[in-house]
Amino acid sequence: MDWDDLKILLALSRKRSARGAAQLLGVSNSTVTRRLDDFERDLGSRLFDRTPEGYRMTQTAENLLPTAEHVEELMLTAERQVTGTDQELEGTIRLTLPPASGFNVLMPRLAQFAADYPGIDLEVISSPDALDLGRREADIAIRIFLTGSSPPENLIGRKISGMTASAYVHRDLLNPDDPEDVSHLTWIGLHGNNYDDSWKKLCKNGHLPVRHAVSAITLQVEAVRSKMGMMFAACAMFRDHPEVVRVPGEDVHHYLDLWVLTHKDLRLSARMRILREILAEELSQLRPYFDSCCDEEEGVAKMQQA
Repeated sequence: MDWDDLKILLALSRKRSARGAAQLLGVSNSTVTRRLDDFERDLGSRLFDRTPEGYRMTQTAENLLPTAEHVEELMLTAERQVTGTDQELEGTIRLTLPPASGFNVLMPRLAQFAADYPGIDLEVISSPDALDLGRREADIAIRIFLTGSSPPENLIGRKISGMTASAYVHRDLLNPDDPEDVSHLTWIGLHGNNYDDSWKKLCKNGHLPVRHAVSAITLQVEAVRSKMGMMFAACAMFRDHPEVVRVPGEDVHHYLDLWVLTHKDLRLSARMRILREILAEELSQLRPYFDSCCDEEEGVAKMQQA
């Protein structure tokens, strides 16, 4: 038994399909099935039942899984510790961003970083999932948390800015005779069993029904632009879409916080530290972009100074 065998077990236990495991491991589907067949033959026991619903663990796999997870944590800890002491400005950095169009503004600065440090390769991942920094699915994460909540204890980083949010709609859906009457509109919501609709309590029109469920934030934005309904979203998501306006009568709320994070074991890595600092500096300069209240605060400050 070797570590590569246990990787197959772990990936299939998490993804339940050869395709999902292959994507997780960065190999082909056939490699996953071949390695599993070899592993089961060497063990002399079946690890997974192949069912129409996917791969289902047998009791043998259930018994082996805690050991595989323990070995994985030991290997990942060793890998993070080695990377964490690396002072060379070369290698790969996996950066994960929220899947929102508002973060496109970071790409020019990332391009400059790539030019300044030719020995470092960037892998930029826009994912709706919170990639596991402990398992090195990503090295640095730009994360959004609900205001008042904090990152897990094994992560370190900085809260860069609050993020304002409000309700938005295409201007063509408003009643031209009475724009504040939105009783004819419906909300667009996200899809999923864990969908959090607590934002409705903040909206004056939160009592209106949710008619559609859209599976990703970026698709929700396009749904609003296509006149499917209203959406509660970060203000930055519609900064570049003048056809979308704030729903009349709705307030702006400090609903989210923006963080730059990494695993604590990687805090001393030279290349990780430099990129974290650059991202924090760039996002701090872009605070008015993410926090629409900054425009008002700066305007008041200038008036007071005058």
